[in-house]
Amino acid sequence: MPASAWSSSPLAGAIDVKDARASHADGDAVVVRGTLQDFGDLATFLLVEDSLEDCSETGEDRCATPWDYCCEDPDRLREWTIHVEFMEGELPADWTLRGAYGLDHLSEVLVAGTLRFDEAGNMRLEAERMSMQ
Repeated sequence: MPASAWSSSPLAGAIDVKDARASHADGDAVVVRGTLQDFGDLATFLLVEDSLEDCSETGEDRCATPWDYCCEDPDRLREWTIHVEFMEGELPADWTLRGAYGLDHLSEVLVAGTLRFDEAGNMRLEAERMSMQ
């Protein structure tokens, strides 16, 4: 992860994932607060609404990987998740995020970027910077 994409101090003006979906439109610049669910192969990850509890917080141990939120209703989880991408041109950047600056599953982060919605209503955040909460 390039140093230019990381802020050592928390980003200001953050909103929750559920608020980003409910009250913002395609092209809005936002700072979103959430919990890092899982990493993609490139500079991508899933950001989950902070108010959802992962399975280790709920006391359910039926998940080998609590960051899957397997104890949560899948429809609710889908509604309160944003796909985050650091872009290089038209494609996600080819660097990894996991391990950079201590990032791991269930890290609580703030991400600044631009919201994008597709025709099906799926939301993603084209990220520019991020920090820990």
